[in-house]
This record gives sequence, structure tokens and C-alpha cells, in this order.
Amino acid sequence: MALDDYRRPSWPRIRLYLALLALLILTAVLGRERPGELGTVETLRRSSFARVMFMDIGALSTLGALYLFLTGKTRVRVPAAVASLFLGSFALLPALAYEDWAALKGEERGGGG
Repeated sequence: MALDDYRRPSWPRIRLYLALLALLILTAVLGRERPGELGTVETLRRSSFARVMFMDIGALSTLGALYLFLTGKTRVRVPAAVASLFLGSFALLPALAYEDWAALKGEERGGGG
């Protein structure tokens, strides 16, 4: 199946994490404020949809932090899980990529198993 490469640590999964991180960084750097925008506070004040999406981002960051904390095997897991509560995917994606990279390196040293 096409998604099998993403079920466990793999180079395609690491590339996915890093591509998502690159897109996130590009959007943060290049995504300028446009004329007529309300701004974050005013948008949250006016839009219930924006408030729900903002809460959803917090919930997903918390779930990501919990997943990393519980399933991570490297020393990075605890500080990265805490950082992801404040920085979201900016901390979570590189930590997940590192966990997969470390797992793959461990498999190589252990005989590929």
C-alpha cells in the first residue's frame, strides 16, 4: 500500500516532516500582513470560526507533544514536547524527524531489523 512507508520511521516520512517544516517557515517569513487585514486579536474577537480554529491548533499541539513524549526514544523528546506546547509545529516537526532519523540509524547499526 502507498501509505506503508509512513507507518513507521522511514526516509519518506522524514522528508514529509521536513517539507512541512519548510513550508511552515516559508509561510511565516513570506506571509506578510495584507492591507485591510483585521489582525489576530480583532479576528479572534469577530469570528467564532477563528476562535475554534485557534483552540484546535492548541489541542493538536498538545496531542503532538503528548505523542512525542510517550513514543519518543531520544533525549530530545522531553524538551521538544514542552517546546511544542509554545511553538507548535516549529518544534514538533523537527523533533519527529529527529526521532525517525535516530530510529533509522539505530536499525542500521543493529543490522537493519
